[in-house]
Amino acid sequence: MKGRLLFLLALFLPELPLSPFEGGAPPSLRHPLGLDDLGRDGLLRLLLAGSRSLGFASACAILALGIALLLAWRADRWKSVLSALRSVPPLLFLLPLAAAAGGLGPPALFCVLGLLLAPHLEPPLRARLDAFRHSPAWAAERTLGASPISTLRRWSPWGWQQAAALFPSAWLGALWGEATLSALGLGPGPQHDSLGRLLAEELPRLATDPSPLGWASLAAVLGLAWLSVRRSAGTTASPA
Repeated sequence: MKGRLLFLLALFLPELPLSPFEGGAPPSLRHPLGLDDLGRDGLLRLLLAGSRSLGFASACAILALGIALLLAWRADRWKSVLSALRSVPPLLFLLPLAAAAGGLGPPALFCVLGLLLAPHLEPPLRARLDAFRHSPAWAAERTLGASPISTLRRWSPWGWQQAAALFPSAWLGALWGEATLSALGLGPGPQHDSLGRLLAEELPRLATDPSPLGWASLAAVLGLAWLSVRRSAGTTASPA
C-alpha cells in the first residue's frame, strides 16, 4: 500500500512541454518511443500519464475504503440496499452516468468511483470487523459506557489496518474505471493526461501506423488488466 501511495505525488507534477512543430517524430536514441502529435516525448508521457492514473487510483481507493469502513461499522439497517448495489458492477452504473453527463472530470469521477466501490468492499471488511464486534473487548466498551466517539478514536487505527488489507482490490477497481472511461472519451479531459487517454489516442493509429508509444501504452494497460484478474482470483481463493 505504501508504494502505491507514492503515486499520489504524480497528481501534482506539471504538464510536459509542447513542441507541435516537432510532433510525430519517429523513435530515436534520444526519444525511444518517438514524439506524439504535440511534440511530447513518448516515454516521458507514458511514465507521467501512467503515474497520474496510479495516483488517482490510490486516492480513490482511500476514499472507497473510508466509506466502506463506515458502512461495515454502522450500516446494519442498509444491508438490503447495499446488497442490491453489489449485484451490479460499478462500471454499469458509471458508464450511463458519464454518458448522460457528457463525461466526468477528475473531482466528480473521484467521488463517484469511491461511492460505487465502497459497497463491494463492505462485505469482506464487515467479516473482519465482526470478529471484534463479538469479542469481549467490544462488550467491555459497551459495558463501561464508552461513547461512540471515544470508541472510534480508540479503535480506528485497528479498523483502518483491517481496511488497508483490501486496498489492492479498491486500487485496481479505481484504476480500471478511470482508464475505461478515459479510453471511451467519458473520463477526464485533455487537461488531465492519463493512461486511458493515452491509449484512446494511440489505439486508432495501431491499425494503420503502428507507433512504439501505442504499443507501449497498450502493453501497460494489458499488464494492469492481467494484474487485476490475477489479484481477483487470489482474493476469491483466499478465505474471508
